[in-house]
Amino acid sequence: MQLLNSALARLSEDYLGGISVDRVVTVVGVLLSYVLAHAFQRIPARMAAAKHIFSIVSTILLFGPVQEQYTGLIHMAVGSAAIYGLIRWIKSAYMPYIVFLVAMLHMSYSHIQRQIHERSTGAVVMDYTGAQMVFVIKVTSLAFCVYDGRPNVVHPHMSAYQRKNAISRVPGVLEYLGYVFFFAGFSVGPAFELATYRKMIALDDTRARRQLPRRAYRKLLEGAFWMVIYVAYSNVYTYQAMTKPQFYAHRSLLSSALYMCTTGLVVRSAYYTAWKMGEGACILAGLGFDGYDAHGAVQWMDIANVHVRGVELGSSLRQLIDSWNVGTNTWLRHHVYLRISRTPADGARASSTRATVLTFLVSAWWHGFYPGYYLTFVLIALAANAARILRRNLHAIAALPADNHASALRRCVKCAYDVAGWILSKYTLDFAAAPFMVLSLQPSMQLWRDNYFVVPLAVLGIFIAFNVLGAGRFIRSLVGQPQPAPGKKTGKRLKK
Repeated sequence: MQLLNSALARLSEDYLGGISVDRVVTVVGVLLSYVLAHAFQRIPARMAAAKHIFSIVSTILLFGPVQEQYTGLIHMAVGSAAIYGLIRWIKSAYMPYIVFLVAMLHMSYSHIQRQIHERSTGAVVMDYTGAQMVFVIKVTSLAFCVYDGRPNVVHPHMSAYQRKNAISRVPGVLEYLGYVFFFAGFSVGPAFELATYRKMIALDDTRARRQLPRRAYRKLLEGAFWMVIYVAYSNVYTYQAMTKPQFYAHRSLLSSALYMCTTGLVVRSAYYTAWKMGEGACILAGLGFDGYDAHGAVQWMDIANVHVRGVELGSSLRQLIDSWNVGTNTWLRHHVYLRISRTPADGARASSTRATVLTFLVSAWWHGFYPGYYLTFVLIALAANAARILRRNLHAIAALPADNHASALRRCVKCAYDVAGWILSKYTLDFAAAPFMVLSLQPSMQLWRDNYFVVPLAVLGIFIAFNVLGAGRFIRSLVGQPQPAPGKKTGKRLKK
């Protein structure tokens, strides 16, 4: 629709600070999803087939004529057909892994094509690969859920999440396409399981429907707030500016750190805009309905793309990571990390650096092949393990007593510990995220070099101090904690 794109180009130039038209078109597509969601939720639950068809047709209209991503529609139509055949006809235990490999390789082709186009034109644009990334999460999750639900397969150590979302039968073609091509979350997410989609289709409760607009439009307003932040400051704070030597001519390391953290917030505001608006459209359609509690009250599950408060105010790197891109994190944890790491016989889980690093590498592969992605995710993986070591050894110093009766000094120490954790976690995240936005290797390394490789050197120092020099034993002796038995791991096990 050339007329629409021309109008949006003028809108961007006159009122939105020259934001790229492809971003504006994506937001317009999400906003149109709200109109369609109102119609979708009014289709009776008994007409499930009509809901599936409505969703598919809506996605074709939004992603085709509105966003003009016809190539992407063809790619995902072919991909969905091939993957459905694999899920239905492969009976071996390797089925979900074959689906995972096929889906990732198909998306890899799209990523490579995009990078070739961007290198030839010199412009970074939003294309169909964003939607294909959501598509890959859905189809690979479905493959694992179908495998987990097979009655002749024993899964002694499935997580509660995997048991809840296991599917005993392969869905029909129409339901499968309605799930994969669900219009409200097609372009920007959130991704979700087929079991969640089925609950939305079956929603037929007037009380629940009355709650939808208030919950949905609150997300829309939140997205609009972050859009204002992005429009106002996206040309002022950029990681690209930090790749230039003249940027550091009159700046101290502290001044550069403050600029970097502000830039990180502005960059994230673009994601918050699309993700929060996308969440609202999904909620308005009824996604997230989770039945009723013991008292008959309506229950809603968390379908968030991102928990902004956790990202911006979290006091640990783990909290920041878990709060960002929640749907992808859920997929990586339950369909990648838990499949890579080994589960002990008692069903408990031990932390695994190897599984963590491999999971972050899968995340980088899922994002594409720019060198900056791999710099970001490798550093984040190593920093997360270093932060875990620090927290394990330092937490006892700042932790309040179980009865919460602590002296004023102890409370001050705890407050200082939390503030320091917040500052260090934020700086680590923004430092590591710089290559993700810069993309290319040489400018990314230049940016890190001009900031003295602070985070990589700090991570290395933590590994040496605690794994080689025995700093943990010194701290435990200092605070009067018992030393671990020789050969015993000090890492805490994660509950199943």
